Amino acid sequence: MSEVSLSREHKTALVVALGILWAHAHGTPAGSVHVLIGPDSLAVLIKDAFSPAEQAATQCVEGQQIIQRYVEQLLAIVEPDLRAQIEVATGQRVTLASVHADTAAGHLLCFYNLGDPLERDAENQSRGGCYV
Repeated sequence: MSEVSLSREHKTALVVALGILWAHAHGTPAGSVHVLIGPDSLAVLIKDAFSPAEQAATQCVEGQQIIQRYVEQLLAIVEPDLRAQIEVATGQRVTLASVHADTAAGHLLCFYNLGDPLERDAENQSRGGCYV
């Protein structure tokens, strides 16, 4: 396993891409996206990921259950794309992913363990190109 290293530009591009991905999937823009990088892991915090109406709905039990089901369905749809963005940005396979949504606080927290480098396709390998 190799250590994760992203340039400031790549990290910024990843933050922007994840924010756009979440906004597109959810329909509302995220407040802010933060990426924390460890030696073989990466964490993503999306603040204000849920609308004020969604957060307000979580104040009663029935509303909490409805929002929780919605968020679980949304995460099932968006998580593979989040994972793919992480793999492309880091050049490493995601070996384990965990996503937690705190709808009452409005945050989304994702943890990714990273493993082996991505395989390069034959054309890029022969040219010494970048990961795809």
